[in-house]
Amino acid sequence: MNEKYYLSWRGGEIEIDSLGCKMIPIFNLNGKKIKPFHEPDWLNDNSDDFNSLPGILQNLKGEFPCVPFGINSPIDDITDEWKASYSVEPYIVNEPHGYSSNKNWELIEKKSNKLEFKINYPENDLVDHLIRTIEVQDDKPHNIFCRLQIHVKEDCELPIGLHPMFRIPKKMSKIKINPGNFKFGLNYPGLVLKDKTLGAIGREFSSLDKVEGFDGNTIDLSQPPFDGNFEDLFQLCGIDGNMSLENFEENYKFNFSWNPNHFTSVLMWVSNKGRTEYPWNSNHVTIGFEPITSAFGLSTHVSLNKNNPISKRNVATSLKLYKNKPLFTDYSFSISAL
Repeated sequence: MNEKYYLSWRGGEIEIDSLGCKMIPIFNLNGKKIKPFHEPDWLNDNSDDFNSLPGILQNLKGEFPCVPFGINSPIDDITDEWKASYSVEPYIVNEPHGYSSNKNWELIEKKSNKLEFKINYPENDLVDHLIRTIEVQDDKPHNIFCRLQIHVKEDCELPIGLHPMFRIPKKMSKIKINPGNFKFGLNYPGLVLKDKTLGAIGREFSSLDKVEGFDGNTIDLSQPPFDGNFEDLFQLCGIDGNMSLENFEENYKFNFSWNPNHFTSVLMWVSNKGRTEYPWNSNHVTIGFEPITSAFGLSTHVSLNKNNPISKRNVATSLKLYKNKPLFTDYSFSISAL
């Protein structure tokens, strides 16, 4: 059963759900309540269709960790340079984006300014457990500080990621996404959905506002939403660990920073009314700006393959993890007025 927990401070309130440890902050800023993260419209459904969804979709909202990062599924019309990366047997991932994204976490510590959660993985998984800490400070009312610990049963490599999704105004040109510096950007090397592809398959870009589109036009990915029905993915490889989002409708700037040694790229998920089936119903609009060490959201074995086209360009797509040395990685969010 999904339990809700709350962390309140001078800067606002954070809601954390046990299912997937999904976090939704509401900031107090200049007398207004600001909610930067996305929540879809199906979360209060109680139908049979809803109950048959995987946990990640039953509670798809806010920000949450993904260990391992990736979904075991083939892709249509994959480019030739990526085909060879599918030659290795996959690490078995029963749930999309890992066990922790789909199951309930346990609250293990509660203080006035901090909540800490833990999830134990199944016995046959390489991961032993994760610990997630969310902390606030009254002297920094517009900041949220997070820490993720990854404990493994044996030395291994895995793709990992964080999964924040941003709320997008319905009106055009009300959002501006400003990524940090990155080495190169790549369009998805296949079709996420037939007839719903936004970017030209497998193309490279150097700036978010000049991306080659599927029909040959130039796309500005920095200013969603987009005119049309699309579902697509783009990767910003070798990024420096920073991004900001400016919301001109509500007059705020949201900042996000992470350790680029732990998350080497960003997966940009464009969900723009492209999926027609339940629960999406051609009505889902968000941008995921997801720090990852992974090859897109492809099957885990693709990210582990050192010959995949991203890894060959010296941008890691999996992270070495050690039994006797858990990974501790810190990241933070902040908000300010425009």
